[in-house]
Amino acid sequence: MSRKLATTSLPPLVIRALLPEDVGAMARNCFPEDKPEEVAARLQDELSAQVSRRGLTLVAEAAGNVVATLSLQIHGNCGWVYNVAVHPVFRGRGIVGHLLSHLIEECHNRRVTRLALHVRRGNSAAIRAYERAGFRFTGEDGMRGEQLRYEKVLTTIAS
Repeated sequence: MSRKLATTSLPPLVIRALLPEDVGAMARNCFPEDKPEEVAARLQDELSAQVSRRGLTLVAEAAGNVVATLSLQIHGNCGWVYNVAVHPVFRGRGIVGHLLSHLIEECHNRRVTRLALHVRRGNSAAIRAYERAGFRFTGEDGMRGEQLRYEKVLTTIAS
C-alpha cells in the first residue's frame, strides 16, 4: 500500500504504511521534541495496532526521508486520528491533506464510517487542513476548551 503523489516544489511524495525501520527518521523528523526512546515505544504500539488491524499509521516520504505522519486507532466503525506531525520544512504544502485522503480510502476498506480528532485551538494551519478534508467542528474538549474536536462522516460503500 503505497502511492506516489506529485506536489509542486517538492520531491514526489510516497504515502505508505509505517515500517519498523522508520522509527529513527520519525523521531528526528516528525517528533524531534520527544525523547527518541519514547517515540520508539509509541511506534512499536502503533506497529502492533497495524498488524492487528486495530489501527494504521501512514507516513509521507520525500526523497527517501519520512517527512510527515498520522495515525488512526479503530474502535468498531469509528476511527480516531492522532499524532499528526509534519517536518517544519514541509509544512503548508498540503501533505496532511494527502495523508488524510489516503487514510479515508483505507477507512472505506475497513468499514470505518466516522472519523474524529482533536486539534489545539490556536493551530490554524491544522484546522484549515482538516476542514479542507471535510472535517467539521463538533465541540470543545479539555480544560478551558483548549482542544477542539472535529469529525467527519464517511460515505458508506455498498457491499
